[in-house]
Amino acid sequence: MAEQATGSDGDPELVASFFTLSGAGFGEPPRHGFERRCEAAAAAGFSGLGLHVDDLARTRASGLDVAGMRALLDGAGLRLVEIEFLGGWALEPVAADDVVAGVEAVAAGLGGRHVTAGEFRPGDLEPEAAAARLAELAGRLGERGLLVALEAFPWSALPDVGAAVDLLRRAGAANAGLMVDVWHFFNGGAGLDALDDLPGAGVAAVQLNDGPRVHADFLQQARAARRLPGHGELDVVGLVRAVQATGFAGPWCVEVNTPEFRALPVEVAAKTAAEAARTVLDAARG
Repeated sequence: MAEQATGSDGDPELVASFFTLSGAGFGEPPRHGFERRCEAAAAAGFSGLGLHVDDLARTRASGLDVAGMRALLDGAGLRLVEIEFLGGWALEPVAADDVVAGVEAVAAGLGGRHVTAGEFRPGDLEPEAAAARLAELAGRLGERGLLVALEAFPWSALPDVGAAVDLLRRAGAANAGLMVDVWHFFNGGAGLDALDDLPGAGVAAVQLNDGPRVHADFLQQARAARRLPGHGELDVVGLVRAVQATGFAGPWCVEVNTPEFRALPVEVAAKTAAEAARTVLDAARG
């Protein structure tokens, strides 16, 4: 089993994904600004943050420039880890230059470890063409030192881990690997053996959460029932152990967003999310 990546206090390195502390639903502007998210994440013991690419412009428009954002991260002892979301490339030959340029702007100003990528829309994927576009995007983002974490969504043209792994194998990009989001992994029908012999960067990133087993209305359920890790029906501990067996040791992103959770004060949301993640990771280590 891989040794855990740890923060300065020796605990597993935790990252608050953007939607965990946004206080808003998917596709909605964040209710909590960047400064409050930094303060809450640091107080809860997170060592990193996620940022949606659209939030850079929103934050700058609020009067906080990139230098100010970087100073807030540094002052809180945080680093930017996850950049959300690279879409618009899998189903058609769209260069998605505006999205890629946005990701590059975030990385140039604030750093970053990985970029989440995938396809939200349903449709018939042409594997070779999609793989070629993924390889091109990974090459461009690799110049920024970024991993591309490919995520499958059960309602989409890339519906499960098997389809994502096939695309990664066809793309052959060393810096592109699988995003293991607990909710999407299990509700897309994957078993733990789906992580055997992964191509490219292997498990590029992990998003911890939980929820019910669902068999329909996947999009609606994903946006309303993505619960705290350990607070649902999914085998989060077993998946963490399987991920560790591939050599992945962190950082561990936490992505939770239910109507009840996003209504919490941001400080409470950060503390609750960090405690739930640590409980799951401790159980996996035990």
